Amino acid sequence: MGASQSAGTEHEFQDLADRTGFSLEQIGNINKRFRQLSNNQETLSREDLASIPALDNNPIRAQIINAFFDKRNLHQNETGTVQEIGFEEFLMVMTHFRPAAMGLTEEERENLRREKLRFLFNMHDTDSDGTINLEEYRRVVEELLSKAGTIG
Repeated sequence: MGASQSAGTEHEFQDLADRTGFSLEQIGNINKRFRQLSNNQETLSREDLASIPALDNNPIRAQIINAFFDKRNLHQNETGTVQEIGFEEFLMVMTHFRPAAMGLTEEERENLRREKLRFLFNMHDTDSDGTINLEEYRRVVEELLSKAGTIG
């Protein structure tokens, strides 16, 4: 029984590797981290991500966490958020943080660049209206400056 479960996971991981560009080893490591963060549950919540110590001093911590639950980043072709995400959704958002693979065509590089820009845009377009208004921009600048202390 364990062998067939392992084979199923291996097949699923290969499918994810084909779709994300992560290696099987990277997917295994990310899955292990997902399990740690979720306390071995099938889904992850905002609170689980908020418990990551490395995010404590990040000036855009809230935007990073929210990005994982934004339906626009989960390729659901709708706006709004979800309360929890599974491993596949977690991995798909993680693809925005990885560097481009070697050997991509110019068109593939351009598509990847556009996806990453859209992801960053979505992080700051908090009302999902398709524009970053002055208030959203001000909020980002204030958060960045509040973590940096005084400048000059």
